[in-house]
Amino acid sequence: MSGDLSNAGTIQAPGDRREWVEFVNFNLGNESYALELGRVEQILADPDVTEVPQTGRTIAGVTNLGSEIPVVVEGRALLELPERPVAAEPTLLLLDRDDARPTGLLVDEVVGIEAHNVETVAPPGAVEDWSLPVGPRWFRAVVEDPDRAGQPIGVFDLDAIVREARGQS
Repeated sequence: MSGDLSNAGTIQAPGDRREWVEFVNFNLGNESYALELGRVEQILADPDVTEVPQTGRTIAGVTNLGSEIPVVVEGRALLELPERPVAAEPTLLLLDRDDARPTGLLVDEVVGIEAHNVETVAPPGAVEDWSLPVGPRWFRAVVEDPDRAGQPIGVFDLDAIVREARGQS
């Protein structure tokens, strides 16, 4: 899946649109995570990333998108997971940000885009059966999907990711 999110198709959510939140779901390691759809500008398959010397492990490098050169955050390093296999083709989520410094999050695979009722979205500490695979500082919410009982999905905190990237770039 690459390019603009407008190519991803239309999600049909029943009822009042204000009662639903759309998320881009993705995998890192063996876990599923999400970002709010409105916070993702583009999804790019297997981007060319150029390493930048003297940056921390969390910074994979930068990528050239023509008029923009976003800093690329390595999601696996962010969560302290093992490095991605060399043959793997990661996906870049270009984050929609209002400030001048574009940022992307490198993930293993984008699974899809899903709409969830706002009643299924809670702060990370409010969900009892969610054992955090990493520290809570990376998450702004958790989605409890009735179809995934016992497997809530952590919603990344975009601001925490960007702070980490700025601290290491």
